[in-house]
Amino acid sequence: MVDDPPRYMGEGFVVLSSNNMEVYYYMDEPGVVPEHPEMIRLANGDMVEAMPPIWGIDIKCGKGTDFSYGPWADRQREHLFKFFFPNDYQPLKVTKAPSPGDKRQVQSFDIRLSTLNEATVDILFSKNRETNAVHINVGPGSYLEITMPWIVLQDGYTTKITGQLLHLEATTSLQYRSLVESETLEFGVKCHYPIRWNDHQEWTLNLTGCKATANLVYAHKEFFQDMINDWASKARPDILHFVPYTWKFSLLLKEFELITICNEYNWIDCSSQNQENAHIAFCGDFFDLSFDLPFVDFLPQTIPLRFWIQ
Repeated sequence: MVDDPPRYMGEGFVVLSSNNMEVYYYMDEPGVVPEHPEMIRLANGDMVEAMPPIWGIDIKCGKGTDFSYGPWADRQREHLFKFFFPNDYQPLKVTKAPSPGDKRQVQSFDIRLSTLNEATVDILFSKNRETNAVHINVGPGSYLEITMPWIVLQDGYTTKITGQLLHLEATTSLQYRSLVESETLEFGVKCHYPIRWNDHQEWTLNLTGCKATANLVYAHKEFFQDMINDWASKARPDILHFVPYTWKFSLLLKEFELITICNEYNWIDCSSQNQENAHIAFCGDFFDLSFDLPFVDFLPQTIPLRFWIQ
């Protein structure tokens, strides 16, 4: 099956471009595990146990930074991961704690990506070979942190992604472009993988926006449905490789505005300047929305959805 990228730039799909970048790679040289736990006194006088060796990379992006991602790019990431880390379909082995006299053990690989200036993020997807996009402008100081575990615990391991986008402004490729503006947007993703490869997995996504304004029109429903459909696997369903999992979504807005259009006859003025639209705004101090997407059955007829709104 041919899987064409949504947009070519030069000789291929560009995931990241920047005028200049600073890269700092660090790795502790592990020492020997002592007979008794080593305690360290903090500046406030508290005594804590010494941290394990750290290993990671810190990337700082300068001016002219552009990120591009989406369903197609995510599928390529999955192909690369399966190539370098193929699944042997065997239960994971719990990592044994090092004994006194052994080398201390690195527990995770940490990645931090931050912007020193304004940057753009494009989420690109396709429908009938037509490219659609969510275009996001973010301010300096926005960052992304990824923690990739290097050990296996009794219940498996969990990959964590956290970050914050400052002075976010998001638009769509629809004729009515406005989508979201937010002073800050914090996000967190946790992907839990159990010991057995085909046991139930739980993935969570938490979004917290502060001083956010969201513009909602009915066309957004089909727009984001098309993006979800493109993000769904292109491979033919195979029960031998089926893995049940559940996505848990949580959206929290503080000091928010939800704006929708209420023009007569449901027309929308999409001109770039001096739009003549009538609006209804729902304002509040707190909005909390949570729901689950349970993909726990193989090719189900329907998937029940329950929404919790406060």
